[in-house]
Amino acid sequence: MKLGLSLDGGGDVLDVAVQHGIKGVPISADKLANEGVDATLAPLKERGLEACQIGVFMFNVLNSDAEAQAKQAATLEKVIPLAADTGCTYIVINGGNYHPSGYGAGDARNFTDEALDKVAEGLIPHLEVAEKHGAKLTIEAYLKTAVNSPESFLKLKEKVGGSDALCCNIDVTSLYDYNDLWNPAPKVEHICTSLAGHYGLGHLKGIALKKGFHIHAELVPITEDPTNWEQVLKLMAPHVPDDSWVILEHVASLEEAEKSIAHLREAASRAGVTLS
Repeated sequence: MKLGLSLDGGGDVLDVAVQHGIKGVPISADKLANEGVDATLAPLKERGLEACQIGVFMFNVLNSDAEAQAKQAATLEKVIPLAADTGCTYIVINGGNYHPSGYGAGDARNFTDEALDKVAEGLIPHLEVAEKHGAKLTIEAYLKTAVNSPESFLKLKEKVGGSDALCCNIDVTSLYDYNDLWNPAPKVEHICTSLAGHYGLGHLKGIALKKGFHIHAELVPITEDPTNWEQVLKLMAPHVPDDSWVILEHVASLEEAEKSIAHLREAASRAGVTLS
């Protein structure tokens, strides 16, 4: 499997990726839309890197902020025809959230059949364009959005007519509920096996419970969360498309990058998986 890296802080992701022998880094959808393929890829090519993800994370069909959604839709429309020329056909989008934060908060209406119907209706025109250009729209399934489980993604796929241009990121920790944060292994197996044949990108990040009056969980380094990354990689490996990537994401510092990359590579070795 091809390994990519995404940083939340701690330096230039291009330099950190090179330092640790990682080939894939995300590219900016806004830069791609506004400046084109050559300008977007130039810094990567200078360092021998490749694009592993095009993020239009805030494209959210259910967004109650119509103006913000129109801007995201315009960006998506521009990058779909360009994706194949970047070498990365995977464009990440939101799974549908009436709350304009996209990921920070939720809305009770997200968890209804009507919400999935609206997501499907809004995606179909974009999927038709993606099919023509060999692009993939890959849903960032998340506990707070309309696509919040393998089952909800599969329902959505059926509603859009089974389009091959629609796939789902395998981001196991984004789907953890309270019980999973104590014992994630059953949920990991369910996600990785139920979505076989529908994989987009793999997203690897840590989530763990924190002290609080009620339920409180936060991002943590993958060295500190309860996930067995050997299990994740072993279950994912047979189903990851050859042109896809598994991306270590939300890395907050250079120190975390070094420790988490080593931890992930050790897990891959135990799983009998090669991360290239």
